[in-house]
Amino acid sequence: MIRIGVISDTHGSLAALDACIRAAGEVDCWFHLGDYASDAKRLERTGKPVYRVLGNCDGGFVSSLTEATFPEKQKEICTEAVVNIGGARILLCHGHTMGVDLGSWSIGYRAEELCCSAALYGHTHIAELSAFGKVLKLNPGSPSRPRAGRKPSFAVMEIENGDVNAGIKILS
Repeated sequence: MIRIGVISDTHGSLAALDACIRAAGEVDCWFHLGDYASDAKRLERTGKPVYRVLGNCDGGFVSSLTEATFPEKQKEICTEAVVNIGGARILLCHGHTMGVDLGSWSIGYRAEELCCSAALYGHTHIAELSAFGKVLKLNPGSPSRPRAGRKPSFAVMEIENGDVNAGIKILS
């Protein structure tokens, strides 16, 4: 089984990131879904692979300042990426370019279009774990700036033999 820590919308709070690292326990890799994707550098200290995409507060493009943050293969599509892991295809995006403020259905359609088992997004700062047909939709919320009366959160996803499961983790 592969365990993945999923974080979004950290907005510069390294204390929130550290709380997520402690609460996640042992994971095999990390996904950071943007706003501030550069915070994901802190996740690299765990020694685990880190996959990240840009959010609306990351400038929406790779500049000379953020270029080192993104792996070579991601530079052309840094607002969206598909990661093949554990026999599953996972769509990573921030969601701002897909109108998630109005609902997350567009993320589900995009994941279906790309033959993905799961669609991960952020932007709304509101955790969501739901299904869109056969696609698992996951928004980990925000560990630093939750909205709508929610508590700070992130998520842990598990993949076994291509089957994807996830849970929202509330930080206390």
